[in-house]
Amino acid sequence: MANVLYHFFMMLLLVENPLASSTSGDGFRLTLTHVDSAAGASRTLAQRIHCAVRRSYSRKRAIGAKRNVVVPVSYGGESEYLVSFGIGSPALPVTAILDTGSDLIWTQCVPCFESIPQPSPFYNSFESSSYSRIPCSNPFCSDTSSILSSCASSEGDLCLYWISYGDESRSRGLLATETLRFGDGSSIHGVIFGCGFWNNSTQLSNTTGIVGMGRGRFSLPAQLNPPRFSYCFTSINSSATSHLFLGTKASLGGGKRGGGGGSIGSTPFIPSPPDPSFYYLSLIGISLGGTRLPIPPSAFQLNPDGSNGTIIDSGTFLTILNQPGYDVLRKELIKQARLPLAESPEQAPRMPELVFHFDGADMRFQRDKYMIYEPEEGLFCSAIVGTDGLSILGNYQQQDMHILYDLKANVLSFVPANCDRF
Repeated sequence: MANVLYHFFMMLLLVENPLASSTSGDGFRLTLTHVDSAAGASRTLAQRIHCAVRRSYSRKRAIGAKRNVVVPVSYGGESEYLVSFGIGSPALPVTAILDTGSDLIWTQCVPCFESIPQPSPFYNSFESSSYSRIPCSNPFCSDTSSILSSCASSEGDLCLYWISYGDESRSRGLLATETLRFGDGSSIHGVIFGCGFWNNSTQLSNTTGIVGMGRGRFSLPAQLNPPRFSYCFTSINSSATSHLFLGTKASLGGGKRGGGGGSIGSTPFIPSPPDPSFYYLSLIGISLGGTRLPIPPSAFQLNPDGSNGTIIDSGTFLTILNQPGYDVLRKELIKQARLPLAESPEQAPRMPELVFHFDGADMRFQRDKYMIYEPEEGLFCSAIVGTDGLSILGNYQQQDMHILYDLKANVLSFVPANCDRF
């Protein structure tokens, strides 16, 4: 096997100092598909809710696992939104998980010694004229911030990577560069990615890999270096696609894009040395029905040892709050609701406005942004749950909201929007 690998790797091209460059001067617009709408997945609203809740708990467990290991571990696995693009020259269509909680971009490659079922052919570097592998001399080959990378000079100056996710998914292979191509005809050249020859997961079926959108140096935003990116997620029961914007196409448009109305709120990202991939926010309090809740100030704060804190995440459905804060919210919600059982969706009761108070901005949620009606069982349930440790602003609260990550100003901005009109 060693000789086979050696001769295979010797046939790959070499690049000295890869730098990503774009053919689009005004940024990119990418279509996102919800995982429950992709590749033959036909699920009812109730089934979508059950699957999304299960994924949320799996993702939270993955984050917990990350904090208990001593090697770089991301969290990905079965996520919520998929992005489609082409890789290579000629372009091979791929559909990968969009993940704001990890950094590396990777796809399964030929020869695939260990593979995950996927809906399209494996990427074959021999068939692409724009593929180049990264040499040991490249600084990325010694980076250990979010992946493990190492040099195998005895095998021919190879830069190998290994990445493991909290749900026990993993990928190993070569670091290389390629051209990514999008549906609008634009492309990015020299993108560093992982060409995975050994891949294992029970939760990545029907996708070809992961596109990391985190804060580390291997992520797509870090490599393309756009001043900002944004996304607008349609509601879970909408048939319309969602969208991701990179570069100058990422603009909230004064709150007018998508016709959602409302004012723009902005809050700074806070430093996160324990987990450089995550986008941490300063959640300082919660109000319900105009009442500021007596939540301990420390409940949502990031501690120096990396515990607690609050992140915004594209791949978690539910909003997950540290238990001391959640317990106070749950008690007040029961107190203010005092509701009889509903007989149908039309009888779903009125609920008080929920407000998350961030540093410098308030994020407001009406009933349907924090409560879910489950039609098959006739349940009216909260989309917020409690847990120990890290708090996560999930994507159910982000639906029909245009959210912009300003990477230069280090600020998150948001405004209500009709995302199905983009």
